[in-house]
Amino acid sequence: MKLIWLLLLAVLPCQAAMTVTRELIAPEHVVPGQPVRVAVTFWTDSWFNPPPQWPSFPVENGDMLTGASPNQLLTRHEGGTSWSGIRMERQLTAWDQGKLGLPAFEMTLTASGQAPVTVKLPALETQVNWPQGVEQPDRFLPAASLSLSQKVNIYRSGEDQTLRAGDVIERVVTARATDVIPAQIPPLLYAINGTHTQRLTPENRLVTSGRGDIEGAERVETLRYLPVVAGEVTLPPIKLRWWDTAHQQWQTAELPGSTYAVAASRTAGAESALKGSRDAFNWLSTLLLASGLGLLVLMFIFRRTLLRSARYLSHRWRRFWQPISLPGQTPDNRSSR
Repeated sequence: MKLIWLLLLAVLPCQAAMTVTRELIAPEHVVPGQPVRVAVTFWTDSWFNPPPQWPSFPVENGDMLTGASPNQLLTRHEGGTSWSGIRMERQLTAWDQGKLGLPAFEMTLTASGQAPVTVKLPALETQVNWPQGVEQPDRFLPAASLSLSQKVNIYRSGEDQTLRAGDVIERVVTARATDVIPAQIPPLLYAINGTHTQRLTPENRLVTSGRGDIEGAERVETLRYLPVVAGEVTLPPIKLRWWDTAHQQWQTAELPGSTYAVAASRTAGAESALKGSRDAFNWLSTLLLASGLGLLVLMFIFRRTLLRSARYLSHRWRRFWQPISLPGQTPDNRSSR
């Protein structure tokens, strides 16, 4: 009898334990625009059915960023119980100094065949302050590391190596930074005097690691200069002042400028051969005039023959279009109805 009861207890469904934890991962000093991480871990001593989803909780004095890191699978042993966990991470940032906080939040965990479990998450916060020496808050760029690179492409209209007015000087600047989002990297290229410009659409993309973690951002900016007059075109040097969050100090990234000599636009070349000279024009006019006079003389000599031919053709034309009666084809007597 005891064996039967043990078997019944073994096949009865057991109540799985579920819980969730939340933590704010931030360095000691946080500045506006610097992303920090919030991690939410779901724990169970059974299995997740259905799998957990990221909870929507409020953020004070900041925004949750859209990028998501890959989920992590965790295990732990506590009180003789083995727990399985799914860890989810998101980035959030504050755009002004103050308290970046996550208020206390209650969430309900559900699983198939289990009673709902309500978990209360405590409030989390961190202090955000502007660093000393901020000059333009709208262009403030915090990053753990930053690098600039450039490439200059010259497109010439001729086969020689001479740069002329009307040719194109293309400057491509790439800014790559860690712990930033693409929208934080400011524009770096501007128009200069003596040229027309054509700005291509900037390319902004996230930089990820091998497993998909978001590490930073990259911005590729392209501006084409079109010299309009002869002289010199000077591409100015580029300086970008940014806040080094790893060493808590200001840094300046620089790119050198360059100067290019611009020659006058290419004069008319092969197309000038298409222009007729005055002598050639006179010769052609004389030939056309002589041909016209010769044609008039021939028409006067053969005027009688031409007149007879015209009369014959006119007669044939009128006869072709003259109606022809068909006698005997229409019945004379028709019965009226």
